Amino acid sequence: MKRLLPILLVVVAVFCSCSRAKYLQKHATKAHIEFNTGVHDFGKVIFGEPAKFDFVFKNTGLDTLLITEVQSTCGCTIPKWSNKPVAPGEKGLIEVSYDTRRSGEFEKGITVFSNADNSAMLLVIKGFVTPNPHKEILGRNKTNTNDTISVNQSEKVIEK
Repeated sequence: MKRLLPILLVVVAVFCSCSRAKYLQKHATKAHIEFNTGVHDFGKVIFGEPAKFDFVFKNTGLDTLLITEVQSTCGCTIPKWSNKPVAPGEKGLIEVSYDTRRSGEFEKGITVFSNADNSAMLLVIKGFVTPNPHKEILGRNKTNTNDTISVNQSEKVIEK
């Protein structure tokens, strides 16, 4: 029994070493994409104002990285990326724009496809679109300090 435990430990150590070597052999020769962040929260965004974010990534693998496609979950989210190869150790970015002409809360996914060993990566943008206080609402200009109304065919100016 005393000899069985050391033999068992040696067998487990050899098995773990072989598994790790096979993993490294399989993945070490490929590209590997790592993003600085996978989620961006815009917080509150004013209706109609631009909402863009650059997801920065790095190729931490040993082969050249190629972004083959970037898909968003809806037409309100527009990704842009370069089709240029990214060498090992180099950085790149994927610019994501959200159409803020929709009110309320949003959370959208962007899937990045590449030749990396982690070939499909999910990015997320989220936030809340609020009304723009400087835009006309219901035919009324909120930036105007005076309202003009017609009463009995004559104009009167009401001071606020």
